Amino acid sequence: MIFYCKMETDFFAMKNTGFFNSTFLVVLLLSVTGSGCKKNDTDDTNNDGVVKYADITNAKIAYKTFGSGEPLVMCIGFSTNMDLWSTKAIEIFKTKYKVIVFDYRGMGLSTNTDSIISISSLAEDVNALLTELSIDKAHVLGWSMGGYVAQMFAINHPEKVNKLILYATNCGDTLVVNPSQEIIDILENPSATPMERLSLLFPDDWLAAHPEPWTFLPDATEPYNYETIGMQYLAIQDWLMPGGGSHAQLNSIEAPVLVICGEKDKVVPSQNSTFLAGSISTATLIKVQDSGHGLMYQLPETFANYVVTFLGTEVI
Repeated sequence: MIFYCKMETDFFAMKNTGFFNSTFLVVLLLSVTGSGCKKNDTDDTNNDGVVKYADITNAKIAYKTFGSGEPLVMCIGFSTNMDLWSTKAIEIFKTKYKVIVFDYRGMGLSTNTDSIISISSLAEDVNALLTELSIDKAHVLGWSMGGYVAQMFAINHPEKVNKLILYATNCGDTLVVNPSQEIIDILENPSATPMERLSLLFPDDWLAAHPEPWTFLPDATEPYNYETIGMQYLAIQDWLMPGGGSHAQLNSIEAPVLVICGEKDKVVPSQNSTFLAGSISTATLIKVQDSGHGLMYQLPETFANYVVTFLGTEVI
């Protein structure tokens, strides 16, 4: 099992003052969960899950669609690919919506020739992808770092956002509530075991009842680009700098917003969601009891049904 390359070790050696994203940990756990390098299934006769490509500036974005209806575009977290979305959640979403998942530039099956990535540039990639797909307006869901991207897309392209879902994320700047020192110590320790890292996705009491938590993760198959992960990491640091993030612009969001998180999120404490929701006049906050950063893996039906209910509610 290979858990670290040189760049990954360098990440853990860096002092990250404000953001620790457990989705990066999933990268290190792929061999534990049994995921390998299988090819993506492109023979689906229903066209669900077929890998397609959109040409945008300096990149080719790989994406998949599922279902039909109003579009729901989903922005994944730091260092991860589109195949790490909860498959059970997607199954529920696609019964009512056209679900669009994609790899960020330079990640998974997407290409990239840019040398710098920012949260705003990733949001512009979402805009370019929707333009290529001839989608004028969409629901947007972002998980963790994907929540940063979703916020900036909503701020910079309000006319293209129907409803916005911000899952286990924060608004950046120096306003982020950090995890406990115990959690930080695990995240910064290159010798931490795969189980220690995986445990950060879930509450302790749930783990006690589910001793094989890796079985709740999807079978991720796409390749990882550690150079791109490094660029994403620097983009996150900019997000967390004084004056960075979205906080100063959140009051401009007029679309209905669902802020959702696990009440026992160890990695992005739920106080971040409370603060985020309090900064958006149109926001509804849901904290799911007894769940963590991996809410969509732990309780996929609960997570998906909250989202579908929110999306289906009429705006008065």
